[in-house]
Amino acid sequence: METFTANEAKQHLGRVIDSALQHPVGITKHGRLTVVMTSEKEYQEFLEYKKVKEAVNEGFAQLDKGEISTRSMDDLALAAIARVKAKQP
Repeated sequence: METFTANEAKQHLGRVIDSALQHPVGITKHGRLTVVMTSEKEYQEFLEYKKVKEAVNEGFAQLDKGEISTRSMDDLALAAIARVKAKQP
């Protein structure tokens, strides 16, 4: 990952933004990575990933409690496909 010091990022913000539009860019402070800058598209994908991860964890928690779904794998797959298609422009 390309990195900039906080001072470099401040001095060359336009260049940092241009890079972040292409790939995540790290910003360091006192030699430690403290911030990662990324594009809006990649950030939205990250938020969607977090939602999916939370839903999966919730599903495992339900299984741990003995709450078992009566839906078939085919029904679940069709529901997942429908959700993806509904979100496409």
